[in-house]
Amino acid sequence: MRGAFNLFQAMMLRWRSRHPYNAVHAARVDRPLDEAHLRATLAAALEEAGLTGYTFDAARARYEWRGGPAEVVLEVVVPAGAIDEALRSTIERSLDAPFARTGSHAPIRFSAIDDGDRFWLVLAYDHVVAGGDSAVALLGALCARYLGAAPLDRLERHPARDRRLGARHPLRSVAAAAALPRLAARGKRARRAPGLEVRDGRNAFVMAEIDAATVDRIAATAERCGATRNDVLMAALIRAVAPLRPAPAAGSRRREIAVASIANIRGDCAGPAGRVFGQFLSSFRAAYADPLNAALDDVIRAVHAESRDLRAKRRYLRSLFAIGLSGLAWRVVRDDMRDSLFAKHYPAWAGLTTLAVPGLWNAMSPEAGSGPAAYRRGVSTGPLAPIVVAATFAGNALGIGVSFRPAAVAEADARAVVERFVATLRSLR
Repeated sequence: MRGAFNLFQAMMLRWRSRHPYNAVHAARVDRPLDEAHLRATLAAALEEAGLTGYTFDAARARYEWRGGPAEVVLEVVVPAGAIDEALRSTIERSLDAPFARTGSHAPIRFSAIDDGDRFWLVLAYDHVVAGGDSAVALLGALCARYLGAAPLDRLERHPARDRRLGARHPLRSVAAAAALPRLAARGKRARRAPGLEVRDGRNAFVMAEIDAATVDRIAATAERCGATRNDVLMAALIRAVAPLRPAPAAGSRRREIAVASIANIRGDCAGPAGRVFGQFLSSFRAAYADPLNAALDDVIRAVHAESRDLRAKRRYLRSLFAIGLSGLAWRVVRDDMRDSLFAKHYPAWAGLTTLAVPGLWNAMSPEAGSGPAAYRRGVSTGPLAPIVVAATFAGNALGIGVSFRPAAVAEADARAVVERFVATLRSLR
């Protein structure tokens, strides 16, 4: 095997051993659907990029793209009703369709949803093989090839592992390791979400969209608070999930409600998404004790206090060290305790993954243009959080895709979280 999974990918391997752990991206193509042409385009583009002949060894956490003819897995959907419902249900179904546990298989699948003189191209992939930035770049290139763009360049598919980060940043690594006890102690102040120990990992999925005026207010609020757009979204999400938390018992130390966010560390690990295919992720967690009775700006600043030094001082190394330790713990805990392992030591009521399509869409194919006409995205939940919000900035809009585990969160409660999240963002001034 030529490549070895990094720490975050190895964690996803453990998660996907319990239930599917997929991600789904969808872009609208403003041309009629020609199934034969689409199949030929997908096959040619995957072969050109080198994304064929995939095989992996789950036990050794190693993989290879061997090349050869493409295996195109394509479902054509003819909606019986509204196109939005067909898109939502296709994404939901794709999130729960398992990939092979180990061995050779196609880790990327496609659906095409016919919409008359246009169609939606849906790319579903085993999340262990790539991050969202690689998926956007690939989907943009596929759409461009369908419209007649030039053949693609071959991608680098076996980047270096995380161990080189420690060698390049020894002092930051020592500081990150020294901070692990404090990270664990802070986790004991947050209330755990219930139900994550249930082995039913099925996902449900809902969508929403934020208009351009609200997107502008998100940016303005971030600037006013000296924060980032992701900080604003995290603060709004902390508020949105807060009503799900039961009232803390008298004297309880677990009073905070926390949300985790993905951090893309590609800049420290590999080349750009247009050249290197893979996944380069870490995470961080932010919590607030009483977000409903606090000014939103205060919650945003508290979140930013956690995210501020994430890249400048490489605080993301703390999470990577913790992930490494979780891999050791995974080997020794009983099988029935594995699903609650992460919730116990890294409690979060929801996860957030934020992605900006501009700058990535044409990374593999300049002919793709600045971005698609419309974009949607969803990511599986896992044993860390029962709700995952995929926030995607595309054009002037913000697409919201929310997956949740019905075994842990009732549908009515999940929809209420989405409504509160959207309402908080729309109320920004």
